Amino acid sequence: MVNLICDFLRIQEELSTFLNPEGYVIIVMKGVILAAGPGEALKPLTENVSKPMIRILDRPLIQFAIDRLVHSGIRDIIIVIPEGDTEIRSYANAANESLDLRYVQQKEEGLDAAIRSVQSQFSEDDQFILTHSDIVTNPKLVTRTLNAADNTGAEWALAVALQSETQDFGQVTLDANGLVDSIITSPDEDSSNYVVAGTFLLTGKIFNYLSQGFSFNECFNRFIADGGEVAGGIWNETWIDVGRPWDVLRATNYMLEKLEYSRIAADVKIGANVEIIGPVFIESGAEILNGTVLKGPVYVGKKAFIGNNSLIRDFSAIYDEAKIGMGVEIRSSVVMEKASIARLSYVGASIVGRESTMHSGAITINTNSPPSPIYVKIDGKDFKVPLDKFGAVIGPCSHIGVHTSLQPGTIVDAYVVIQPHQIVSGWVSSA
Repeated sequence: MVNLICDFLRIQEELSTFLNPEGYVIIVMKGVILAAGPGEALKPLTENVSKPMIRILDRPLIQFAIDRLVHSGIRDIIIVIPEGDTEIRSYANAANESLDLRYVQQKEEGLDAAIRSVQSQFSEDDQFILTHSDIVTNPKLVTRTLNAADNTGAEWALAVALQSETQDFGQVTLDANGLVDSIITSPDEDSSNYVVAGTFLLTGKIFNYLSQGFSFNECFNRFIADGGEVAGGIWNETWIDVGRPWDVLRATNYMLEKLEYSRIAADVKIGANVEIIGPVFIESGAEILNGTVLKGPVYVGKKAFIGNNSLIRDFSAIYDEAKIGMGVEIRSSVVMEKASIARLSYVGASIVGRESTMHSGAITINTNSPPSPIYVKIDGKDFKVPLDKFGAVIGPCSHIGVHTSLQPGTIVDAYVVIQPHQIVSGWVSSA
C-alpha cells in the first residue's frame, strides 16, 4: 500500500499537477501579475506609494493577487513592476519566501506594453494565468477561470463578473455554452452586464495578436474570429476593482464582513472600561485607552494608538502607528499608516491618508442635505460615487485645520495645508 501511495505521488509530481483545497486537479503553470500601473485614478492615495502597495486591512493589494494564484496551486509567479521599483519587490519577497517569484520591469506605458513585457517567458503554446494586482475578491476566482476552460475545452478563458455599472470595464457577451461571443471595447450603451473581471487563462498566442497592434481586449475577438474558443468563467461573488478612492472603502467593508470572531494580539494594551462589541482584529503593539468603544467589525493595526473615550465603529480600519485622540468618532472609514486624528474630531465614510493630520474638531460630512447622489471630480470628469455615504479623501502628508468641515465628495491632495475654521469642498490641491 505504501508503494502504491509513493507511486501515485511520484506520478503526480511528474505530471506537474496540484490538488487544491476544493479538490480540483489543476495543471501547474506560471502566473503573471500586472503591478506596474501608476494608479492615477486612485490619487491622492498613490502620491507616495504604488497602487499595488495600497493596503486593505493587514495586507497590500499585491498580496491578494499572489494569494489568488497560490490558491490554485500556482507558485511560479512573474510580477510586472514599474521601472526602478523596490517597494513591491521587497515586500513580495519577504512575505512569500516559499514561492518562486520573478520580476519584469515595464518600460513602456499601457496595459498592452505590460503584457508584452513577459513575452520572452512563454512559447506560443504555453498556458499561463494573468491577473491584475488591484482586485479584491474570494481567491477562488482563478480556480473558477481554470475550471471554465476545463469544462468547455476552450484554450483561453477569462473571468466575467456581473456589474450594474459597466462603463469602466470591457463588456462581455456569452453564448449558451458559456463561451465568449465578443468583448465590446467601446460600447455606445450598456450591451451586457457582464464585464471582464481581470483574470485570464492565456497562451503565448496572445503575443502574436499584440504584436500586430491589437489592444488586449481586441485580441480576444481576433482569436475567436480565427477559430479559437474563449470560456467565460462567470463569477457571482463580490468582485471589487480598486480603481478609485471609494473602492478602498468598498474593499475594506468586504474584508471586514468576513471577520466572524475577534483576534487580539497578546501584547495589546487595553485600558479600563474599554468596550468591545462584535468582532475586532487588533494587531501587535496597539494601545487602547480607557472608556473607548470598539463596535465591530473593526481593524486596528500594529502600534496604533486610540485615546480615551473614542468610538471606533462599523467597518473602520485604523492602520499601523496611526494615532486617534480623545473623544474621536470614526465610522466606516480607513485611517492609513501614521495618520493622526486629534481630539473631538469626526470621520465618517472617509479615507485619511498616510502621515496626514486632522486637527482638533475637524469633521467630514458624508451625506448631502437634502439627500442626493454624491459626485467626485477626477481629472475634470464627474463620477457618481456608488455609496450611500461618502465623506472625504485626505491625501498623504496633508493637514486639516482646527474645526474645519470637509463636505461630501471632497478630495484633498497630498501635502496640502488647510487653515482652521474652513468649509471645504471639491478637489483641493496645493497649487
